[in-house]
Amino acid sequence: MPRSERSSLLLAGLLATAGVAHFVSPRQFDAIVPRVLPGSPRTWTRASGVAELALAAGVALPRTRRV
Repeated sequence: MPRSERSSLLLAGLLATAGVAHFVSPRQFDAIVPRVLPGSPRTWTRASGVAELALAAGVALPRTRRV
């Protein structure tokens, strides 16, 4: 496996782990959501977890890596 592919998969794994953590332990993430953001901190925690999971999928799939 080429180094670039290993690096991409490592990044995807880290992003996926962080994304899952937003749903498994949301309180620690709720605590760092800036108060100036509208709505519930939990909503922002979930949204950022979904975004990280989507990014992980994008980085993991070879056809979506090129910018």
